[in-house]
Amino acid sequence: MLATLVIFLREGVEASMIVAILLAYLSRTGQRRYFGDVFAGVGAALGLAAAGGVAAYLTVRTYAGSRVQTIFETATFLLATVLLTYMTFWMRSHARGLKSELSSRLGAVLGQDRGGALEPPPARAELTDAAAMTDAVAVTDAVAVTAGTQGPARRPGGMSAADVGAGGTDAGSAPPGRPAGRATRVGLALLAFQAVGREGVETVVFTLAIAFSSAHRAGMLAGGLIGLAIALGIAFTMYRLGHRINVGRFFAVVGALLMIFAAGLLVDAVQNLQQLGWLPIGRHPLWHTGSILSEDSALGDIAHSFLGYAQSPTVLQAAVYLTYLACVLVAFLGIGQRIRRVAAR
Repeated sequence: MLATLVIFLREGVEASMIVAILLAYLSRTGQRRYFGDVFAGVGAALGLAAAGGVAAYLTVRTYAGSRVQTIFETATFLLATVLLTYMTFWMRSHARGLKSELSSRLGAVLGQDRGGALEPPPARAELTDAAAMTDAVAVTDAVAVTAGTQGPARRPGGMSAADVGAGGTDAGSAPPGRPAGRATRVGLALLAFQAVGREGVETVVFTLAIAFSSAHRAGMLAGGLIGLAIALGIAFTMYRLGHRINVGRFFAVVGALLMIFAAGLLVDAVQNLQQLGWLPIGRHPLWHTGSILSEDSALGDIAHSFLGYAQSPTVLQAAVYLTYLACVLVAFLGIGQRIRRVAAR
């Protein structure tokens, strides 16, 4: 339950942040008529990812108890570990360029109907430059700057509705654009599909890995729904109510928790590889704590699926767990320190 809660919370916040950047850019450039195409792409991405995850799970269940199931589960554990590690480090070190990347791709798509890149309309005279450009810059600045202090309007420690949607021009003052072209609408839907689809695929892979390692799937689904509800609540708080939330600190804390979760998945993969006979080294169990905390109990299942707890860990499992955690946490915290030094300059 705890593992899916954290996964859905993290992925939900990141997906909502991407959608906010896309919508803020369209609003600032007077292209609100394309909002429906963005939502269509988002819906298609989430629907396809969910359908693919259900199909994969049901297919694997037909091989329950077989060697094929063990091999597939092992591959899922390894893939989830790689994706978790990569996405956490990527967001930690490249969040600052997320807004500019999405904005440039949006400009290219919108420029198709005009034969070139789309230039945003001029801001009203009474608006300052900070007010005109706080549409999505604050989103990525909040992710990249993890110090948590309140600064000028361009670089707050958190993110509010004004940071995302109070761009320089509103729909009423923006000059009317050309009728929506089919190519532009399809391009925007595909852009949203790709941007959010990545989060959907990652969530499906992580959920499959949790499902294969957990014995209490009802609690797993409940945790996912709770995490998604909290993510939507955070998005509503930031984008509608205007409350500031330190998004950078959020991703730092959740990222560290996900490193622990990834270590547990890696241990599960090692256990399966040893059972398959593909890792015949370090197979001696270090201890047996099943009588104290069984993996089949509710608490033991939570500890196993999220923390990597094993009631009879082998020497190799313990060595892999500690080595992975030591390496990734040191690197993860080191990136955070470099980001803070750059932000302080």
